[in-house]
Formats: sequence, C-alpha cells, structure tokens
Amino acid sequence: MDAHLIDSQIFGHLWSTSESHAIFDEPARVRRWLGVIIALAQAQAELGLIPAAAARDISALQDCGLPIDRIAEATRATGHSTLGMIQVLQELLPASAAPFVYYGATVQDITDTSQVLELAETGLLLWRDLRAIEDRLLDLAVTHQNTPMAGRTHGQLGSPIPLGFKIASWADQIGRDLSRLRDGRDRWLTGQFAGAVGTIGFFQPEGLALRAAFCRHVALAEPSISWLSARDRFVEFANVSAMAANTLARIANEVYGLQRREIGELGERPAAGTVGSITMPHKRNPENSEQIVTLAQLARAQSALLADAMVHEHERDGRVWKLEWSVFPTLAHSVLAACSLTRALLDGLEVDAQAMARNLALVSPSEHLLSLMAIRLGKHAAQHTLQQAYRRARAERLSLADALDGVATPTELAAIADVDLGAGPEMVDRVVAASRQRRESEPEHWR
Repeated sequence: MDAHLIDSQIFGHLWSTSESHAIFDEPARVRRWLGVIIALAQAQAELGLIPAAAARDISALQDCGLPIDRIAEATRATGHSTLGMIQVLQELLPASAAPFVYYGATVQDITDTSQVLELAETGLLLWRDLRAIEDRLLDLAVTHQNTPMAGRTHGQLGSPIPLGFKIASWADQIGRDLSRLRDGRDRWLTGQFAGAVGTIGFFQPEGLALRAAFCRHVALAEPSISWLSARDRFVEFANVSAMAANTLARIANEVYGLQRREIGELGERPAAGTVGSITMPHKRNPENSEQIVTLAQLARAQSALLADAMVHEHERDGRVWKLEWSVFPTLAHSVLAACSLTRALLDGLEVDAQAMARNLALVSPSEHLLSLMAIRLGKHAAQHTLQQAYRRARAERLSLADALDGVATPTELAAIADVDLGAGPEMVDRVVAASRQRRESEPEHWR
C-alpha cells in the first residue's frame, strides 16, 4: 500500500499528475539513468576511450526492460547508490562490453545529469501550463474589462474596480513567472561530468573533450567547471517554480474568498456528481482553489529545504546532495498539480455580475467624491469634510447625500451615484499588449 499521497490511488490526483509521474516514477528514473550511461559510452567510444563495439552493446540496452526488483536487491546488498544497477547491466551485457559500462564515472555524473533532465521535462510542462493559464486569464480580463465590482483593502470594501483589472493583475504576474523561467533556462540545463572530485582526473588528458562530447549526447550545455558541490541551479529553479505556484495560490485564494455565499461574486464550477458535504447538501466547497493554496504551501517549504543543499562541505557531501533526490521530485509534483488544478479552476470559473452589482451598491464612492471636493476645498479640507459627513451619516442613520446637504455642491452630490473605474480598463489593455509583445520573442516550447 502506498503511504505517500502523491502515489495514492484515492487521492493522488490532488497531489500529482499523470505527467509528473511519467517523469519521476521509478521505471522512468531507471530509464533516464540508463540513457545517461548510454550517452557516456557513446561519447567515450567517439574519443576511443572504450571499444566502439562495447558502446554499441551498451546502447542496445536502451529498449531493455531492466529488472527493478533485481536492481533494488543489489543496491541494498552493496549499500551503494548505483552499483546495484551497474551489476545488473553487466549481467545483461556480453563479457566483452561489461567492463566498459559506467566506465570511469561517479554517482553524481549520472544522477546530477539525470536530475537536470528531470528539471528540463518539468520546466517544459510548467512552461506549457503557465502559458495556457495566462491565455485564459487574458481572455477573461478582456471579457470583463468593464464589469464593475467592489475593490477591497484590509478585507473591507474599497473603491470600484473592473473585474478584468483584478484578473489582468493575475495574468501580468504569470507573465513575469514565464519570463523568469525563460531567463533561467540556459543556466539550469547544464550537464555534469566531473569524476571523483571534479577534475575528471580518470580521463586525463581527454577529460574536457569527453565532458564536451558527453554533454552533446545528452543535449545539455557544458559547464565551465564541475559543479558537484554547487547546487544553485536546482535551488534557483525550485525558487522560480515555487514563485509560480504562489502566483497560482494568489489566484486561487481570491477565488476561494469571493465564492463565499455571502459574497458570491466568483465560483468554481463543480463536476457532475461532486458532493460538497455529506451532512449539508446545500454546500459547494471550493475544492480546487483550496487545494491549489495547499500545494503552493508545500512548494514553498520544499524550495526552502532544497536551499539547504547549497551549503556543501568540500567537493562532495552526501548529507545535503542526496536531499535533492527526495525533495526535488516532490516539489515538481506539487507545482505541476497546482498548474493542472488552476487550469481546471479557470476553465470552470463562474462570474456572477449581479452579485458584484449587489455588493458594489454597498460601496461608497468616497475616493471619487474626495477628488472632486478637493478641487474646491483642497485635499485635506475635503477629506476632513467627508469624514465628518460619514460619521454623521452613521450616527444619525442618514444617507450620505443628506449628511452632505449644504456642504457639497449639486455636482458633487450627483457624483455619489457614479461608478468610477479609474484607469482600470486601460490597464487591462496594457497588460494584454505587453503579453502579446513578449510572446512575439518567446518560444512556444520551453526546450
């Protein structure tokens, strides 16, 4: 029975996706390690470091279904991270090729490069999902560019805003998340072939030439220097991914709050058959939005934990380096699940313009009124006059117009009925234009 929610048949869809499992499940990891080992053998054969026939035999293992149970048994017996797999590969190879599998490599040469390839696949999906989310948000922002609603500050009603302004702010932040992903891509997608302490000493004088060939075979950039103990690439990607998850949580948190029945302005459309409560049948619980917030909390924690791996001792330190083996996949599951749920949330987002109008009727146009009265009285005097009028209206249960009778001009009194959206609609246009401009120079696919 699976103990972790990520692997749960019952709850796994809330904590991971089928695509994240395709990257990180154990068969995928073993295949990826094998692919890196094959790339190494091919690079070594190019330079004449191992026989070409041995490289061909090793490459032929690509489509071989490796016995994971046997690898696990050998790993436990040897107490070494990859020796169990090496032994199984040697058993599968002809005697002439067996000595050349994993030739002169260390654990980190294989696992670091494999983890970068995992990062690449995660980044590809994250890029795709964030672009889709941005597209949906921009469509919604344009649709509701002039749909008035109450703005809120400190949890209280403020001045009117367009719903599209709120949504465009989300889209604008997603755009920055995409820019961060694009900016870091070339730094992150870097191979590792370092040898025992980073100097590739086993292969001198061919060490650097081998590293270049190896990186070419795995389609990753070649580093200037080995990075066995420099883990900042993974940490930066984790930070950017967690920031993106936090952007999604910002969206979900707002939807969560605005779908309260007493507010009722937004809602997430439940799937057919969804049950909100088994004791209160009237309820429609905000399942997706609350789960997205939870996943972002996990991503933040996992990102912070990965940062511990940056503090290494000497040239190799398994105490923190192996931390990534557990935390990095969990982070990716959390972020990709948050993306999947956000796409579903936005595709089914319900907008209740009548509820927005109802709540907007409770909003006093104090900002707009203040700006008009400030022209006549000066800003501070106008503010004092309005505050006194609001206090009188509350104390004597008067309308604002009655409380301002004799104090405000007819034009100012008429402004009480205005719904001033400020520059909100124009800002929607600017966000849409900026997104289109960025997309012109942005690749459709991350890699």
